[in-house]
Amino acid sequence: MKCSHRMLASMAVIMMAICSCKPDEVVPDKPVKPDPVNPVNPDEPVVPKDCIRLELVSEGSHAVGLSKAGTYSYKVTCDAGDPYFYTTKLADDLAEKYQVIEFEYKITESVSDFQIFYAQGGMASESCSRKYGSLVKSSDYKTFSADVADFRELGWGMKGDNFRFDPGNDAGPVFYIRNIILRPRTAEEQQAYDDAVANENAKKQMAENLNEYLAADYPSAVTNVTVTETEVIIEGKCGSEGEYILADVTPWQDITEMETFPYTEEISDRSFSIRLPRTVRNREGITYDRVFSKWAVVKVDGETQILDSHARYADDVAAKSSPEALPLRNKKGFGAGDHGLYFSDIKEMDCGSITMNVLLDNMLTDNGANFVYGGRSYGKGSSSDYVDNVLKNVEPMGTVVSAIILCQAEGKFKDPECTGGYYSMPNMTTAEAFSVYAASLDYMASRYNGSGHGRISHWIMHNEVDMGKDWTNMGEQPMLRYLDRYIKSMRICYNIVRQYDQNASILGSYTHNWTNADGEYKPKEMLEKTVEYSNAEGDFRWGVAYHPYAQDLTRPEFWNNDTQSTWSMDTKYITFKNLEVINKWIYQKENLYNGKKRILFLSEQGTNSPSYSSSDLAKQAAGGAWAWKKVAKLDGIDAIQWHNWADNKAEFGLRIGLRAFDADGFKGLDPKPVWYVWKAGGTPEEDEVFAPYLSVIGISDWDSIMHEF
Repeated sequence: MKCSHRMLASMAVIMMAICSCKPDEVVPDKPVKPDPVNPVNPDEPVVPKDCIRLELVSEGSHAVGLSKAGTYSYKVTCDAGDPYFYTTKLADDLAEKYQVIEFEYKITESVSDFQIFYAQGGMASESCSRKYGSLVKSSDYKTFSADVADFRELGWGMKGDNFRFDPGNDAGPVFYIRNIILRPRTAEEQQAYDDAVANENAKKQMAENLNEYLAADYPSAVTNVTVTETEVIIEGKCGSEGEYILADVTPWQDITEMETFPYTEEISDRSFSIRLPRTVRNREGITYDRVFSKWAVVKVDGETQILDSHARYADDVAAKSSPEALPLRNKKGFGAGDHGLYFSDIKEMDCGSITMNVLLDNMLTDNGANFVYGGRSYGKGSSSDYVDNVLKNVEPMGTVVSAIILCQAEGKFKDPECTGGYYSMPNMTTAEAFSVYAASLDYMASRYNGSGHGRISHWIMHNEVDMGKDWTNMGEQPMLRYLDRYIKSMRICYNIVRQYDQNASILGSYTHNWTNADGEYKPKEMLEKTVEYSNAEGDFRWGVAYHPYAQDLTRPEFWNNDTQSTWSMDTKYITFKNLEVINKWIYQKENLYNGKKRILFLSEQGTNSPSYSSSDLAKQAAGGAWAWKKVAKLDGIDAIQWHNWADNKAEFGLRIGLRAFDADGFKGLDPKPVWYVWKAGGTPEEDEVFAPYLSVIGISDWDSIMHEF
């Protein structure tokens, strides 16, 4: 997990691969005379006069070797992890017309997540940066350009400001960069910018419409929706005299943006009960199951259709199978493994639960005869083999498994507005895209319901959606527009899963932020709006998969460092220090499901050991002891799955696992001190194993870590 802030105006970033760096209005109409400042050189094309040239400097750089390759050309070698380097600083405040940064580059190895920091006063911060995706290996010069307007709105562009270039995270690539300039937009870029502004305004308007929709007190209502094996029964009432129709709203439609509703049924009485076939053949090219529809009353006034109720999803759905609930036998768990030793640790530690990442893109292939859904046939994919293996090993232990459903940023489920990151919001914007997404979920739910291939008991939808840019990317979005799409994804999964396991929950995934927004959104606000959606459109079995890492993931001493983790319902962060806050939130009356507490898992978190020194390992283990003691006493927290089982060298420099990688005296997968702490939790050995860590924290007893408020 990395921290970053939402930019103010996504439409301002327009990235294009163009052949010339010359703005249309300054293309010279006669040969340019050479001059010593801007030499004419076939390796260094002439830069228009209406531009500001920038150079690269070694000052402040990290893990790079930088040398001149020409007058305005540079060779940059990435010598170690996390390489970055700076441009010269602006000599004066930047005039308004300079809205594009551009340079030419070639590179010996492809890099992912090329990032530019818009440094202010020489200081670079994640809150003023953007990732631009991959730069592909090339032996010929290519042109990179990006619009900087949104960073101008953040205050960047003053005298002394500059750029920091971050070419990925790894050593090895060699860059050749030349002709770094700031310039005006071309006519084509200006048009693209204007179009992006209009698109952004439309997004904001949709968010406002959704907010009004959720808060509205409509005259009419759909009061109940029952889905049988063959029918959908919709009951409701109309608010007054007049002409009304019942709208069948599909997942790929946005109810607040519809002026007319294409799928409707007549309503003949003010109180109505309408029975319709469950299956619709050839709806926009797919065989459509109305289990996914939400239903609304629409008033007709001449040619005008006016939404007159909230839309309601299915309240009851016919079961295809009904497995008994698989209870959590304890709160202990961990995640991220499929190694033989991993399964041995589950048994040895008596883990009641685990999490498992599932790349949905690879669950089914596009061609095959293994599975039919929505009028299409699919083949079994590689993710199915992986899930089969994990569940085969843990099912005999009675371990509760939660699947984390992930869609790759460059995979077949990529949302059309996805701009990069590690994973994407699934594409649900067309009938075809929805059907392919639903097919993979239905295959999983029907296969992994305890009927021969193991069981997935709970479904964690995507990852850390409050930090969507990195972990569930849908491009820059107003929060409600993004959340509306996320809830659609949750509802699609729920209305599939509930047919095969009525005890399963659909969990929303959030970082350690609460009222803070290190990413794009605030988890507390997103959860409160999710409650509003449930109140408006009918509640469902959703829960929370929270990640209470330390404020600074790299520092294990959260008990001292987490100064913004307070015992207030409006705390900025929820970490191991103040878990009482989310424990209280989950019990609040307005947040209950049918009068009962929703599931709350701590599904990803751990304390870091910055190194394998005895001091760092002791601090990590002390954090594990604290976490277990606190979770054990908070009834609102159902389970904690330590992330991850073993240290991963690719995990942003963190060492948060229970087992080590091969370094500094450890052999690969040797247990760390925190492993013994986690094993002892909930056993007769707990107090004895935990005792040495009281002094590491600086307390005399474990009761002192609890806080009542």
